[in-house]
Amino acid sequence: MISLRRPSDADVERYRVGCLDATPTCLPADDPPPGFHHDRTTRVVGRGTDQFERARLGLQQWVAHRGSGVDVYPADAPVEAGSVVGLVTRQMGLWLLFACRVESVIDEPERHGFVYATLPGHPECGYESFVVAMNGDDVVFEIEAVSRPGIALVRLAAPVTRGIQERATRAYLDALTTWVADRG
Repeated sequence: MISLRRPSDADVERYRVGCLDATPTCLPADDPPPGFHHDRTTRVVGRGTDQFERARLGLQQWVAHRGSGVDVYPADAPVEAGSVVGLVTRQMGLWLLFACRVESVIDEPERHGFVYATLPGHPECGYESFVVAMNGDDVVFEIEAVSRPGIALVRLAAPVTRGIQERATRAYLDALTTWVADRG
């Protein structure tokens, strides 16, 4: 949903609840479907097991999203398979409200994260993963996105919206990097 005004908390919750039984627009797969963009971005966000644990906690608390200007609903949204989150952000003077379903959670000793898929009404059709992992002593944050425009406005403004996606990815990386460093 795109609006000139910020949706109220009640609006977001109604929208999110309306998406609980929705089918994702595209499910994660080994190979991206034809016509989808595939982006993978990584950054070292810390060093050592203490900072890995902080990065893990940051993903569990939606720090990358919240720290980049995306509001996550409900406020205590669990990062667990099947949970549906409402997301609100402002882009180019417009408020966007959309929903995603967490499709899987990675919870290994040296690797942690999740994959969510967009639900109908999201500006993009696809899925995205957010994973932190130990690589030697480095804590690496990887974001992988598979997407194509999900609504007509995004298709028409493709060069601009691709830039917005790239900016959002950098903002996620910056937010988690800052959060890990501030806790170090």
